[in-house]
Amino acid sequence: MNKKTLLTALLLLCLSIVSYAQTERSVQYSVPSRNEYLLKDPVWFISLGAGAQLYEGEDDNGVPGNRTSYLSRLTFAPTLTVGRRMSNIVTLRLQLSGGSLHGYNDGFNGTYTRWGKNGSTGDDIRYLTKDPAWDYMGWVEGIDYEYSPVDATGVSVWHPTKWWENEQYYMQHLRYMSVNGDISINFLNLINGYKPNRKWEVNPFAGLGVYQRFAHRGNLVGTFVGGSLGLNVGFNFTRNWQIFGEARGVIIDDTFDGQKGDKNNNGIAQLTAGITYKFGEPKYIDPAIETRLLLPYNIARACDNMVLVPGGNIELGTGIDPLWGDTIARKLVAVSPFWMDEAEVTNKQYREFVYSVRDSIIRERLSDPAYGGDPTYKVQVRPEKGYTGEIKQRINWSKPIPWKNPTEREANAIASVMGGNPYGADKSGLANSALNYKYDWFDFKSYYAFISKLKEGDARSIVISKDTAYVNMRGDIIRETLSRTSHGDPIDFTNTYIVNIHPDVMVWMTDFANAKSERYVDTYFTDKAYENFPVVGVSWEQADAYCAWRTAKYRAEGKCNQDGFEGYRLPTEAEWEFAARNGRSELAYPWYSNRTHTTDGLAHANFRASKDLKDLMSPVATFLPNRFGLYDMAGNVAEWTTTTFTESVDRMSDEVNPDFSYRAVLADPKILKRKIVKGGSWKDATVKSGDRSVEYQDKGRSFIGFRCVRSWNFNEKGKFN
Repeated sequence: MNKKTLLTALLLLCLSIVSYAQTERSVQYSVPSRNEYLLKDPVWFISLGAGAQLYEGEDDNGVPGNRTSYLSRLTFAPTLTVGRRMSNIVTLRLQLSGGSLHGYNDGFNGTYTRWGKNGSTGDDIRYLTKDPAWDYMGWVEGIDYEYSPVDATGVSVWHPTKWWENEQYYMQHLRYMSVNGDISINFLNLINGYKPNRKWEVNPFAGLGVYQRFAHRGNLVGTFVGGSLGLNVGFNFTRNWQIFGEARGVIIDDTFDGQKGDKNNNGIAQLTAGITYKFGEPKYIDPAIETRLLLPYNIARACDNMVLVPGGNIELGTGIDPLWGDTIARKLVAVSPFWMDEAEVTNKQYREFVYSVRDSIIRERLSDPAYGGDPTYKVQVRPEKGYTGEIKQRINWSKPIPWKNPTEREANAIASVMGGNPYGADKSGLANSALNYKYDWFDFKSYYAFISKLKEGDARSIVISKDTAYVNMRGDIIRETLSRTSHGDPIDFTNTYIVNIHPDVMVWMTDFANAKSERYVDTYFTDKAYENFPVVGVSWEQADAYCAWRTAKYRAEGKCNQDGFEGYRLPTEAEWEFAARNGRSELAYPWYSNRTHTTDGLAHANFRASKDLKDLMSPVATFLPNRFGLYDMAGNVAEWTTTTFTESVDRMSDEVNPDFSYRAVLADPKILKRKIVKGGSWKDATVKSGDRSVEYQDKGRSFIGFRCVRSWNFNEKGKFN
């Protein structure tokens, strides 16, 4: 096999490995080793590097009076590496390298048994034989080299005619290719414990490789085995991209350079740097499976990074009356598949909502004649074909806000929103009262119920109550409930809301008046250190507004498929509980155990009874996900659902996709504005998935957050998405 054929085969092998790794497959996964439980980072990677290499053999450093420099022996070293993380500690790698190595030879020391005058006799050390490179360099026998005695033994050997002080010293050119299989250890995970998405990685490795020497300048083809040790240090500047530096030292047979001398082995040293691309999502299995169950496990992830919760049947609740402690019947319900956020909405994500509303209001006021008076902050909306009404306008997002050096009128417009509130969403402060978001919600249930009665002839009209909100001529926000007769016009079933969306940062004090919580008031929502923590102080109404804003953002960006997209919403109680309990009625928690801690004493969630609680709140995804790939479905913060609470909610809701979600209008009594909250939080001593608590929809709490869901639907071609 020539070197081109070998190189082509190896490259095709690497491409096949990458292609195989990226192919999505639905398989049956058994419970892996304990280390693999913790694997969260991408499992596959491919690296491309380049640097320098140095060969060390006989005579390479010369002798006194005729030394060679290391610089003159350095050559280019390319590397191509494909690897897979087998756990959070161990990684397997396959690395290709090669090039041309520069060695030196004095043409005297060593034996070349292949070209011995009398052939190989087993007593090769006595036969200093002719160097195969001599003829390649044009040396002439009898002039440049000869076969004669060189010492008192009288034994004839091949030798240069001038060899004292290395007069015939010459450079060797060794062309080769290597394939190394390495076992790498993540040193930081080994000594400090696993931490997903580390910025730095320190990975010592050991390897065994095949080194193919090619015929060149007198050397013939040869295959050798070499062992190596090395160190790879990488910096992850994104989740999928890394820059690295790597050092490798190789021990290889003494005859690799064609010369057998007084060294047992020769060496190759490489120093390279390059870039790594990581890919391939890991398959999670919860570490609390202490009975070693075999589970089908395959996480589906959508374009918006939501994970799919497959449908199924489940018995809701705990089966225990929370007031009297009596055993009560559990309700068996069916739940359709749906998409769900893998973690609660974080401070960073919610701040994006706040800043978007802030910037939209500032642009509105920059275009308002009463403030900035600049009409270019609005653009006309192209009317649909056949539209004859008034031409509408929308915000011009392409025109930047003049944060620096604004005019006096522009400064007044900005100051009307950036009011210097010390509890604002950024360090410059926000006028929280100005952060109002307007959105519409269509009451599908009431609309379709009326249309059904209309078709059956049971009704021709209906008296509806709907919420509406608007800004009057003086700039005041007016919220009111309208009651009127409707004949089925969709506008009659469209509710309009204007909601102040800034979180109530004072909940840390109002929820616990006799606690030391001042630092959370000042920093929790605003400080960068809490970016990846779940947002709190958000009412149900604010969470609903966030879902509406996120829906509009999804549609405006157009990055993902719009077919069948119904918008984001809060989960029903049944959806939330099904997702938390892995779709299994017998499970009390999101993990496969009736205990809140592992056999090693590690807590499965962040709650008051946790033995290793480090702070009130933890960053999202600190603990391991459940079977569906969902994090923090117990503890940390409780979560809003869309289900309305009444004492008879279990009897009033249906058995198929139960959704008793009464949206209380402004005029309704407070008792109708109670929503079910699930999951337990950092303040709770129990976090069973079947437990429920209740909170008013207009009240934010320091222990309640939320996550979004959306329906699993199918597109216009009939394919599910």
